[in-house]
Amino acid sequence: MRQRALLARLLLEQGRVVSVDSLVAEVWDGRPPRTARTQVSICVAALRKLFRGAGCTDEVIETVQPGYRLNIAGHRVDTVEFAREVESGYSLGQEGRLVEAAEVLKGALRLWRGPALSDVPAQFAETAAVHLSEQRLLATEQLMTIRTELGEHRAIIGELSALLHAHPLREQLRATLMRAQYRAGQRAEALRTFREGRALSIDELGLEPGALLQALHDAILNDTVPAPSADLHSVTEPVVAPSELPLNAADITGRHRELRALDDLLAQTARRRTAVCFISGSPGIGKTALAVHWGRENARHFPDGQLYVDLREAASGSPERTALTVLQRFLRSLGVHHDHMPQDLGECSAAYRSTLADRRVLVIIDNAASFSEVEPLLPGGGQCCVLVAGLERFMHSRGATDLRLGPIGHADSVALLASIIGADRITAESEAVHRLLELCARLPLAIRAAGVRLENKPHWRIVDLVDRLADPERRLETLSHGETSLRDCFDRAVRRLPPDIAATYQALSVIPGDDFDVRTASEVLHTSVSDAEDRLERLVDLNLLEAGRRMRSVGCLSYRYAHLLRLHAGQLPAEQSLEAATLRLTNRIRRNAPTARVSAR
Repeated sequence: MRQRALLARLLLEQGRVVSVDSLVAEVWDGRPPRTARTQVSICVAALRKLFRGAGCTDEVIETVQPGYRLNIAGHRVDTVEFAREVESGYSLGQEGRLVEAAEVLKGALRLWRGPALSDVPAQFAETAAVHLSEQRLLATEQLMTIRTELGEHRAIIGELSALLHAHPLREQLRATLMRAQYRAGQRAEALRTFREGRALSIDELGLEPGALLQALHDAILNDTVPAPSADLHSVTEPVVAPSELPLNAADITGRHRELRALDDLLAQTARRRTAVCFISGSPGIGKTALAVHWGRENARHFPDGQLYVDLREAASGSPERTALTVLQRFLRSLGVHHDHMPQDLGECSAAYRSTLADRRVLVIIDNAASFSEVEPLLPGGGQCCVLVAGLERFMHSRGATDLRLGPIGHADSVALLASIIGADRITAESEAVHRLLELCARLPLAIRAAGVRLENKPHWRIVDLVDRLADPERRLETLSHGETSLRDCFDRAVRRLPPDIAATYQALSVIPGDDFDVRTASEVLHTSVSDAEDRLERLVDLNLLEAGRRMRSVGCLSYRYAHLLRLHAGQLPAEQSLEAATLRLTNRIRRNAPTARVSAR
């Protein structure tokens, strides 16, 4: 059984190297025995013997550091042949060579002799089987569509009905059956097929049918179904699984607890539940890095694609407009033709949920500022996973996972710095390293910025950088160069705040000491205690302030900045100080001024 699982794992990589660590983790589903590495070697030796006994003269399983590779050159692998023939069938269909396309797709589907990997009891095999089965179903849908275009609509109605019975939520199958019924003169049956699908979609998913199905229903009602050649391209266009995760944010150090929490999301998707995780924390804490790193490490669990959006860059005015823009981009990535792209937010969100209903897709939503712009981007069901990264910990009741990131531990901070400047420099100046990490507040972006400075200044000692950082006036400037600019990161976070909250963030930096209470804040802000408390709690929600202990002397909570954020707030440009003062004056006038009547002449 282990031999079969190991061979399947190597086959799925199609000639790529699989490390021994990966084989140990995946063949034993994350619970390997202590002898697992030895057992892997034994399994490989046994498989090599079986291949030799079957007449293979070359080495089929090669040892390549850090593991093994299956040499598929000169051998036939059914998954490789299937993928190649399906791609060829798609291309022929696009070129209008329908008869040839149908024959090639039929040949590809004949390679199947039952469920994929049904005799390999491992989680990786189950995940791969889902992906392969989805590819088989997509190829079947394309074949049925092409056969409809070739005039075989009467002959395939029975096959389509059986397929739809097995996969009742597949809207492409339902649309093809409706089109075949209509062209066979069964207009009433086509409309009944739509009604049954609509009822099922509402009962199972709480959603109306997608835009494509709705449009076909209206066309059947009005007897305006396009001729076969009119919609051929949109139907036969192959869908390539999107892979949109950015390249520049995938390396992290530490975060083992948080990564385990994210791993738990996979169990939810395996139970056909969409898993959602909100990752919050202060600017520069590593939210994006964590999400993207986990996404890259687990991309194989999401064979239908990985979507990514930075909402700060995608902002289009209102949250609703931003959501519509992002949804349309996602739908294009998922293969929806522009001719069928909804223009309304509600319809677009429904089409998005319908498209993802039977897919395993990872969605990463970065720099989210409000739940209202995120909510339309959440799939309604299926086996998808959504990671939402932002300053704020959103209030919601959706059974989602919450991860609030803090500074990384001392050992991980040292490891992060060493990964940039090398372990030798760390060992040579251990005391200076300790002081440097304190000045960086163990904030990943600050440590990375310090490391980049030292890497670019090989003639500096670590203590030279510590001396520069010791001056609070120079600290942010020293840590703000190039892509690792700490000040730019903080500025971007504050720029998206409402004016009154941004002004509060800046104004409180004049309070001396580490901790301050609500009454002190109200005096600085020239506002009531209750209004000051609301603003302080808003900044806590945004991870720009920290709530401290309850101060006995005044009977209320204390608050404090994270160290580097206090420096940033105190060094904001003077025009923002003027804006804050103007805002305080305006608020005071509004509170004290009597109600006045204003007439226009």
